[in-house]
Parts: sequence; C-alpha cells; structure tokens
Amino acid sequence: MVVRIARFGMLTTLVWALAASADVVHFANGDRLTGVVVDAQDGFVAIDVPGIGVVSAPHTLVARIEADTGNVPGGAESPEDVETEEASDALWEARADLGIVVATGNTQTRDANFVAGIKRTGARFDNVIGVSVNKAQASPQSGDGLVATKDQVDVDYDLRWKHGDAWYALANFEYFRDPIKNVEQRTTAGAGVGHTFWDSARGALRTDAGISQVFEEVDVAGPDGARVTSDNNPAFRWGLQYRRWLVADRLELFHNNQLLRILDADRGAVWDSDTGLRFHLNSRWLAALRMDIQHESEPAQGRKKTDSSYAVAVGVKL
Repeated sequence: MVVRIARFGMLTTLVWALAASADVVHFANGDRLTGVVVDAQDGFVAIDVPGIGVVSAPHTLVARIEADTGNVPGGAESPEDVETEEASDALWEARADLGIVVATGNTQTRDANFVAGIKRTGARFDNVIGVSVNKAQASPQSGDGLVATKDQVDVDYDLRWKHGDAWYALANFEYFRDPIKNVEQRTTAGAGVGHTFWDSARGALRTDAGISQVFEEVDVAGPDGARVTSDNNPAFRWGLQYRRWLVADRLELFHNNQLLRILDADRGAVWDSDTGLRFHLNSRWLAALRMDIQHESEPAQGRKKTDSSYAVAVGVKL
C-alpha cells in the first residue's frame, strides 16, 4: 500500500510540474520554440528561450503564437496579431481503414479487419482514440481444431496534457478482447508522463511511460477441469509512436508499440505493435500495408505466445 501511495504521489508531483505556463511560437515549417514572448522590432517576433536567450524571427515565418503566459507584447505583435489556440482552433483528424488480413499464431485466417482513429490536437490537450476490430471465421492452431469465430476487439484512448512542445502528462484507457486466446477482456487504465522528441510537418516521434491497473478475465483450465478467472493487477506501461513522411504528403511510414508489464508472475508481459506504410492517393483516400504483432510472455494454457497479422487496406480520411 505504501509503495502504491508513493507511486501516485510521484505522478501527481510530475503532473503539477507540467502545469507551468509557457509561450509557444509555431513556425510555418513546423518547428516550435517554447519560452516567454518579449517585445520585438517591427516585423519580427521575439521569444526568450530558457538556456538559449532571446530568439528573433521575421513575422512572415511564424504560423501562430500560443501566449499561455498572457504576455502579449506590443509593437509588431499587438494582441490582435497574435493567434492563440482556443477550442475553436483545434485540429481534427479522422481515418478509417478496411483491409484484407492474413493472420498466423493462435489462428490461421484470411478475412477483413477494420481500423479507425480520431485525433483532436489543441493548444494544451490532445485526444486520441483508436479502434481495431477483427471478425472472421478462424481455424485455431491449438485445441480441438474446430472452426471458431475470431471476434477480436481493441479500443484505446489517450489524453495528453501538454507542457510546451516537449513534455506532457498522459491518461490512458484500453479495452481488449480475444476469446480465441482465452482473453475474455483486458481493461487497462493508467497515467504517466511522455516526451515529444519532434513533431513537425516531416513527422513525429514521442514516447511515454507510467503505471496502470489491469483488470483481466482470462479463462484457464484448472486441475479439476473448472474454468478460473484471473484477478486485477498493477502494471508498468511504456509506449512509442513514430511516423515519418518518406515522400512529402504522399508516402508515410508509421510504427506504434506498447509494452505492458503486469506485476504478477502468472501474467508476465504483453507487447503490441503495428508497423506499416500509408500511400496517400489524395486528400481523401489512402492505401496501406500494415503488420500487427501481439506477444504475451505468459499466455493462457494451450495458446501460443505470438499472434501476427498482415493487412492490405484501403482507407478514407475524414
């Protein structure tokens, strides 16, 4: 109990530390500087960056300014010239993919899957929702060999509370279900801290880590043939998100992974990843190649550790 209280105390301290105010200057090329906006000569924007000093740039190179400190200097940058990001200025992205899948591991199937994502990017908060559904008639690779319905569902939600352009606090929720792997449900809720290494028009790289509580219902055959259900346990969580434009606005490389280390010797670790390429045909349509991997170090009895699937998909951007 003391250890858990200490963990949440550390998390709370970090969250409050991230709440400090700062101004952010966004440049037209996707770069950003964080600090305090100060007075500048006509036609220029100036920001005092900690550890660097005052940096000036022509106003024509600046896309917008987030004046979180309330320090909107006069001169070239009058209050009406400064664009502060309000809720109405939030950026929305939505995408849905429908693909043909070949899966290996605990099942061997060829069918369709559905992947969708919604992202809202604001001045202080980002909201990210992801949904993945695999529903098919699958041939199990273990057990009695009968054809079974593969009804896998994965829903996740991230809330990022940003501090400048580098650090953010994170709250996350995930629901996962895969009866063929004997996972009736795995619900994860947690919090942590993340760091954005870069986020520009060329791509983005960020990582986060934290603590979670995992509520699982896993069917396991007991010695007497009865079914038993696992308990809930704390866990350490680490995530990584990467995307890069190989060809500007046309060919995109992406990789996402999550490692969940459940603090129970009987459950071990769960690792999920998806990697692929998206070819953006135009502003509305895209095609994608994707590989998904899920690995459990301690799977249910009679189940394989690793499942992998390969998808060719067509998507729409909303």
